[in-house]
Amino acid sequence: MAHEQTPEMLRLSLQDLVLRVKICKLGNIDQTLSEALDPPSAKNIRRAIDALVDVKALTVSEDLTPLGRQLAKLPLDVFLGKLLLLGCVFRCLDVALTIAAIMSSKSPFAAPMGARALADQARLAFKKGDSDLLTIYNAYAAWRRICTTHGTSELQFCRKNFLSPQNLSNIEELKAQLATSLLDAGFLKLDEGERMSIHKVRSWSSKRTFIEIPARYDTNSSELILNSVIAWSFYPKLLKRDGKGWRNVANNQPVSLHVTSVNKNVPNPPKWLSFYHIMQSGNKSYNAHETSAVEPFALILACGDADFKASSFLCGSL
Repeated sequence: MAHEQTPEMLRLSLQDLVLRVKICKLGNIDQTLSEALDPPSAKNIRRAIDALVDVKALTVSEDLTPLGRQLAKLPLDVFLGKLLLLGCVFRCLDVALTIAAIMSSKSPFAAPMGARALADQARLAFKKGDSDLLTIYNAYAAWRRICTTHGTSELQFCRKNFLSPQNLSNIEELKAQLATSLLDAGFLKLDEGERMSIHKVRSWSSKRTFIEIPARYDTNSSELILNSVIAWSFYPKLLKRDGKGWRNVANNQPVSLHVTSVNKNVPNPPKWLSFYHIMQSGNKSYNAHETSAVEPFALILACGDADFKASSFLCGSL
């Protein structure tokens, strides 16, 4: 056991620290953080700044944007925070909250030794929208229906589908906490009864309750809209189809899809995929996780900077 606890600055999200520096007007980001008693590495500081620029929380000159001020109110990675904000805007908040909770906790899928092939089959049975994230959401939604249907067995359902009831319940609790954060930050406008329903979520009590998102915040369930919102939130985390493989749009690096992805080795793969993170495997290759298909037109509409000419037929058709 370590004799000294890791300093708080090294335990907190660097993105969060950078936003605090800007909100408190403490001066230059690199200089301010490097002067701490236990400073983060210069490489990690730069990585956090670049991520905030990518998500449009900071300008290229490292000034705080209006979006950055809003993201600073949420206790999340900025890409997931943006997902929640866009979930409010595009009225698909239940999916956005659930995905953010899933990405901030353990996967609900279990893969026991000796039964990985069966676990993979069970996971693929929930496939939705050529999206790993919507597939997980689909499994979560099925679990929730089982839990709220009289005469059904949660444990039997989870055992059959290789799901962890504990992880699913933890996701539900975190989802309620994130909804409360949106409420406290002023992004949700709820009446007293709706507020009480969020605060009363008790996933493990004998009187289990689940968070209910008001219908006015959850009118869109189209896979096209959901995958577009995911892509807009995670931009510039994009993969482009390159022959039989994929390339990371940000750095042109060849990337493979993780073996558990629903988009791995499919007959007609999408041309574009969003992803949440890339990890290096033991053989030094790079694998993209949590991929989702995205239509080219969705990228044109909301990802990055675009310059449209007045004479363009595209503008005339919008």
